[in-house]
Amino acid sequence: MADPEFSLDPNDYEDGEIDDPQNPEWTVEDFARARPLREALPELYAQIVAEREVGLKLPADTIRAFAEEGEDWKERMAQTLTEAARKKHAA
Repeated sequence: MADPEFSLDPNDYEDGEIDDPQNPEWTVEDFARARPLREALPELYAQIVAEREVGLKLPADTIRAFAEEGEDWKERMAQTLTEAARKKHAA
């Protein structure tokens, strides 16, 4: 077993009784009432998932490879990065 002080794996922790009246364990009813963030706090959800403009330093060859295929190269590059991020997250 790894040192729980430094581990992020929940299997490295012993089950123990936690009694915290300010943060009680959820009941079946609590789970039944729960709603996704997009429904419970739509304004916050919109801020979290909103597109953001960023600046990147990329090799000229990378930019050229996309730019040679048409004026929509920025959108295609963004789509390629989005797909790569989804695949990485799924792995």
